[in-house]
Order: sequence, then structure tokens, then C-alpha cells
Amino acid sequence: MLAHRLALRNLLRHRRRSGFTAAIIVITMALLTCFQGLSDGGHQAMIQVGVRMGLGHLILSQQGHAQDPSLERLISAGPQALALVRASAGPLAQSAVPRLRFSAMAQAGAQQIAVTASGVDPALELPVSGIADARAIVQGQPLPAESATEDGRSASGQAGLPPLVLGERLAKALDVRIGDRVTLTVKPLGGGEFARAAFQLHGIFRTGIQELDAFWVELPLPQAQTLSRSGQGISHLALYLQDERQLAALQERLQPVLQARGWEAQTWTEAAPELNSAVAMDAAGMALLMVIVVVVVVAGILNTVIMSVLKRHREFGVMLALGSSPGLIVRVVLLESLYLAGASLALGLMLGLAAHAHFATEGLNFREVFGTGLEAGGVLLPERFYSLLNPLKLAGVAALILVLTLLVSLMPAVKSGRLKPIEAIQHHA
Repeated sequence: MLAHRLALRNLLRHRRRSGFTAAIIVITMALLTCFQGLSDGGHQAMIQVGVRMGLGHLILSQQGHAQDPSLERLISAGPQALALVRASAGPLAQSAVPRLRFSAMAQAGAQQIAVTASGVDPALELPVSGIADARAIVQGQPLPAESATEDGRSASGQAGLPPLVLGERLAKALDVRIGDRVTLTVKPLGGGEFARAAFQLHGIFRTGIQELDAFWVELPLPQAQTLSRSGQGISHLALYLQDERQLAALQERLQPVLQARGWEAQTWTEAAPELNSAVAMDAAGMALLMVIVVVVVVAGILNTVIMSVLKRHREFGVMLALGSSPGLIVRVVLLESLYLAGASLALGLMLGLAAHAHFATEGLNFREVFGTGLEAGGVLLPERFYSLLNPLKLAGVAALILVLTLLVSLMPAVKSGRLKPIEAIQHHA
């Protein structure tokens, strides 16, 4: 108890020095908490945007399709494959959607542009795809759910043609508007003559991703299979998870199916390495910031302890001369450090958590801050980021600072305990 009273009394006796050090720790810890939340929230947003833009958390395909994405390497019997994967994945997979992708030539009037055509089931895509999201549609409508029928014409009406949606830049390049006719030409499965089919432009989307906005069209899956003469074949089965941390468990559960069917699986990190690198680099930058904060805090504590010890040699000498044990001196110095670091960290955390609570509900609009949208890994990030904190990571940083505080304070404390009373009193008299 005596050591605690002496430690607190000394901190309060030198209020300016203690206050200055505490202010540094409080501000840095509050900023670290706030930045950590925005950083983790930004990473989650980047991953969600990337996964929703035509990927998926886990993408299944025929063996070798990733290296040679041709119609020769399709998963046959798409409906049966989809049912098998759903049954095998169980509750780990929130959604599973079939897709058929192939290269095609889009033509409108005299304009021709090479594109990637993606046959999709609109009803299944709606909850998981950013392209199917009505917010991405800048003109017209998304593909209607009922368009994924054998002829797909009932939904398009007017010209009796099946519907099609394409990117905003592609629409400008083709000079087409809603209701216009767009023809797709493709080399079908098995070779032979080129296959052609006409579609009616049903919607124009904007994702902010160059590859999608300028070279991407989506059409109902049955029409894509008919045009490519691939029967019920599909090129991908994309799986979406509620919790990305269950990705490894899902891969393990699907492994027997992959081996039995000759399929392969790609995670989103493998399918979109640029996006994964962008997330990793940003996380590394945040880790470097955390290291800097820890160094600043620990250096502030060390400076305060050393200054305090140097100016109190005579006081310690008197205490030792009056019979105080060296252990009491060591405990006083260590407790001073712990009280200063602990109280400052707690206050900094409270301020940081208050900022986190605000940004977790209101978000931070980066377009208002920077005046333009942000892009990372080829993905246009959402304008508003929401803070997302990992309590364990934050607790680990606080615990690390406390441990380092004890370590850097240990040597000055031990040296103070080893002072010779007479020399300390005479030297500082």
C-alpha cells in the first residue's frame, strides 16, 4: 500500500511532466483505435466489393479451367452440380450460383467490341452480385428473374428478344440505348460455324471497375448455354459465405467432391490477386503505424521514468537511509510507470471507442474527405467506410504496451534500488 501511495504522490507532484506524457499516450491510443477500426472496415469493404463483382468467396470450376478458360472445360450438368455442391457445403455456404462465361463479340450497328459474356441466373445473382444490384444500374433495369427460362423472351417483351445488360463504357462505345438490339457472336462448343444471337438491351450498369464497365455483358444463363451450344454446362460455381473466416472449413468439406468430380477450387484471394495484394499492403501499413504508436508510447514512458528517477536520487537515498528496502524503491518506480501507462491507455481507448462507435454507424465519406473516389486493386471502393474493430487485436496492442512499459522501466527501477544512501544524498545535496 505504501508503494502505491508513493507512486501516485510522485505522479501528482510532477503534474506537468506526467500530464504531457499522458496526453501523448491518450492521443496516440485514441488515433490508433480510430484508424484501426476504419482500416479493418475498409478491408472488409474492399473484400465485399471484390467478391460481389463477379467472383465469390470460393469459385469451383473444371480442372484446368483457371489456366485455360475455354468452353472445352465446363462443368457438365449444371443443375445437378449446383444441387450437389449445395448439399455438400451445407450451412457453411450462404449462396451458390452457377455461371457460364465465354469470350464473344458484341455488335450494335457498325460497332463491334470483344467482350466477356456471362450467363447468370438473375434470381440467384440478386442477393450476391454487385452487377445485379439495382444501385449499380444507371439506366434501365437489372436482368429480370423470370428471364432465366428456356426462351427468356417473356420478360423482354417489345422486340421479343431475350434481355441483356452491359457496362456503361461499353454502351457508349457501342452507342446503344435501352431497348436497342445487341448481337453476340461466339465460337460455340465443338467448333464449327460462329453462332449469333440478338438481344434487347435491358439495363446499363456502372461498377467503377474498368474490366466490367467496358468489356462485360450479362445475359440469362439458358440463352448463354444455347448460344454457346454447351447444353447445361457451366464454367463456374461461385459460393458465398456469411462469415469469410469459414472459408478454410468450406474448402475442406468440399474436398471429396472436388476430387471425385475432377474440379478445382479458387479462393477470392487466388482469383483476384491484385485485390488481395492491395488489402495486404494496406494492412501492412496499418501494422507499421501500430509499431510507431507503440514506440512513441513506450519512449514517452521511458523518458518520464528516467527523468523522474534522476531527479529523485536524494529522495531514494533518504528512504534507504531510513530503512526502506531496495524492493520498495523498485516497486514505486514500476508502479509509477504502470499507473501512468494504464490510466492513459484507458482514457485513449475510451476516446478511440467513442470515435469508432460514431464511424461504425455513420461511416466516413471518403469522397467528401478526398474529393474523389478511392480505388484499390482495380476495385472502386465504396464512398463510405464503416469502422469495424477486432477487440482481440486492440487488446493485444494495449497489453503489449503495458508489458513493454514494465520492461523499459525495470532497469531504472533496479538501479534506483541499488543506490548507496550516503553517496546519493551527498551527490544530490
